[in-house]
Amino acid sequence: MSAFFSKNRNSRSNREVDPEKRTVRMIFLSAAGAVFLMLIIALITFLLTVQSKELTMVPDMRGMELANAIIRMQEKALYANVQLRFSDSMNDRGTVLDQDPKPGTLVKAGGRVLLKVSKGIAVEKLDNYVGMDVTEVQNHLRSLKTSYGQLLVLEKPLIYVFNDKPAGTILEQKPLPGTEVSVNTSLSFVVSKGPEGQLTTVRDYENIPWNRALDLAVLDAYPFSFSIVPKKGGMEAGVVVSQSPSTESEVPFDTVRQLFITKPDEIPQDQVFGILEKEIPVYPVAVPVTVTAVLPAGDKKILASFKSTGGLLSVPYMEPDGTALVIAINGEDKIREVVRLQAAE
Repeated sequence: MSAFFSKNRNSRSNREVDPEKRTVRMIFLSAAGAVFLMLIIALITFLLTVQSKELTMVPDMRGMELANAIIRMQEKALYANVQLRFSDSMNDRGTVLDQDPKPGTLVKAGGRVLLKVSKGIAVEKLDNYVGMDVTEVQNHLRSLKTSYGQLLVLEKPLIYVFNDKPAGTILEQKPLPGTEVSVNTSLSFVVSKGPEGQLTTVRDYENIPWNRALDLAVLDAYPFSFSIVPKKGGMEAGVVVSQSPSTESEVPFDTVRQLFITKPDEIPQDQVFGILEKEIPVYPVAVPVTVTAVLPAGDKKILASFKSTGGLLSVPYMEPDGTALVIAINGEDKIREVVRLQAAE
């Protein structure tokens, strides 16, 4: 009997708690339902937005005329952005060279496609090079490059003739100035070799210090060479003791002035005295040559800068041990030699 009453009391207690649980359960279920409903609404909105514009495939318009390519894009509900550029052919002007996105790509209708359209081959008007130095013009032509290659190609060998104009002066050119040219246009020059049989008077270099004699030889702009000879008798040290041809001789302008020097008596312990002798390529006309000393600390100084037709180059120097002597031809370093005390001895 007591067990029955105890069970009945527990049952009434449980019924008293049930309303609270039901309220919590209802709140939880309502919140979960609201979140679920919001997700469903967001998903439907997203799908409606995506499906509002149909997808279309980008056609292949490469090789088509621009007008036809635009019509083709309109058929696909696409729009064009046009980018013009040079090409390597005269025949593809106005045609589509490339496109972005690539053919076959799926994009939304109403999107834009970049069309890269040919402007044709690069065209320039030829400058007038007559009267200019051929070496300077050659350096200039190397800079006339396009993304499709060299604009002008100089025909070689050049044509050289005797003329009153200084050696290396351009006398004629083909094509003529003002001609329209494009990539890889051939250009030919007729160049002066200088007056035929022109004579020059040889300067007196004797008894001049070796470094001053080098400066004068460069200034005179005639071919020169230096050689070291043993000091004998009453010879002075560190000067030009003899020369060939002799002073006041009348010789052709391309005659080499050979200067013979003696070593200086006083050479600092860390210095190297000698003559840089190197064979350089032979050229039909004189080209710019520069001899530079790069000191061990990295400083640079020009020992000589002149024009030469090539052959044996000989330049005297006195520089610190470990100095690099660099020969540049037409602005490009060609030969490099490091001087050492033991080598000089």
